[in-house]
Amino acid sequence: MKPIAWYDPTNGAVSTDKNSPLFTPLGQLLPLYTQRTWVGLTDEEIVYGYTLEKKFAMQYVDAKLREKNS
Repeated sequence: MKPIAWYDPTNGAVSTDKNSPLFTPLGQLLPLYTQRTWVGLTDEEIVYGYTLEKKFAMQYVDAKLREKNS
């Protein structure tokens, strides 16, 4: 994921341009990212997960959530 902005903690400046003149020449820039919204399973995906054997149901749920949130 690409940063949406940059932050210079030496002077508190924030900009979407990494080369902004607001930043201190020797300051350390920290990338800022958006926080993603968690996506859960649909009712159909939950029901399908329950129909699987217990061992495979947990693997299914884990894989499905990883797929939706990555």
